Parts: sequence; structure tokens; C-alpha cells
Amino acid sequence: MFGDGELPAALGGLAGIPSRFGARFRPALLRHCLGPQRPDAPYIAVWPEDGVLPDLTGDTVGTPEDLAGVVLAERARHRCFVCGAGFEVLRPEAAIPVLGHNLARHRIVSGCPACGSDFGRSRIDGLALIRLPDVPDGAAPP
Repeated sequence: MFGDGELPAALGGLAGIPSRFGARFRPALLRHCLGPQRPDAPYIAVWPEDGVLPDLTGDTVGTPEDLAGVVLAERARHRCFVCGAGFEVLRPEAAIPVLGHNLARHRIVSGCPACGSDFGRSRIDGLALIRLPDVPDGAAPP
């Protein structure tokens, strides 16, 4: 997990995640024990709303307790199937066994906040989402 310092190149565009989603959303790298044949994977570490955020500044050494309730998420963009509203979504990665059981401590946003459609119709859900600006037909999204 990374604080406010310089991020490794593998984390690319995740530097702005805490400022857009809040301090409990932090860039993270999952390092594989299989060596160079499996590159580090960029994720967002998400602490539960009632969790205690660890000190991620300087050379602070983390402890296993710092990860209490943490899940990993991936960033995606989705459009509501009903109204077409676009969202930047942080989707939980529940397949990682060591952290997957922590998902019960998190609230999942389900459904489209723009039109009120449920997940079954909108296909919008995630740990957090931010509405993207509306884009005129034919224009590239931001």
C-alpha cells in the first residue's frame, strides 16, 4: 500500500484515487511470489468504513493488523444500461483468498444513482463510484 509519496510506475494512473474517493482508498501493488514471470498487479486497497487507517507515510513498517478488513479493488468504467450515465467504479477483487473474506465488512453500492435503476437493470455496482461527466454522442469520454 502506498501513501502520498511517489508511486511505482506499475501503479500508473492510480495516484488520484485517494483524492477522488477518500483516504480509505489507497494505491497498492500485489507482488507475486512466482518471480518475474508474473508482474506486480496494480490494485486499490480499500479499508472498511469503520476500519482504522494505518500510517502510510515515510518508512513506517506495516503490521498484519494494518490490513484488518481490507479488500482489493480494480478501477473500471461502466455505463448504466438504462439511462447511459457513466461512472468510474471501484470493483472488488473477491477471488484473492486471503482478502476475499473481508468483503462482508464493506458496503456495495448497487444500482444507478443517476436514474435509480437497480443492479439487475443498470449493471452498476462496486465499492465506490463517481459519476463521469456526460459526453455528447460521438465524443471521446474523459
